[in-house]
Amino acid sequence: MPEDKMVEVLIDIHLTEGLTSAMPVAYDSSKVLYNLLEKDVFIKHQVSDSVFTQSMLYYLRDPSEMERIYSRVVDSLMVRESSGGTIDQF
Repeated sequence: MPEDKMVEVLIDIHLTEGLTSAMPVAYDSSKVLYNLLEKDVFIKHQVSDSVFTQSMLYYLRDPSEMERIYSRVVDSLMVRESSGGTIDQF
C-alpha cells in the first residue's frame, strides 16, 4: 500500500479506536464494535485487512519510514482535534 494511503487508513483506524474506547460500554462490547468499525475503514479505503497487515509489516521493517508515517498521522490527528473536527469517516 502506498505511504499516502497508509497514512489515511491509520488516521481512520486511530479515530475509530478513540471512538470505541470513549464509549461507556464494557471492554468486550467495545472490542466487538471496534472490529465492525475497522471493517468499515477498510471498505472506505478499498483495502483488505490482509493488505493492511502486510503493509504494516513492510513499513515496520524500516523504523525511520514508520516514524515518518506516524508523524504524518499524529500531525493530521492534532489538526483535526484543534479545529474541533469530528469523526466523519462513515
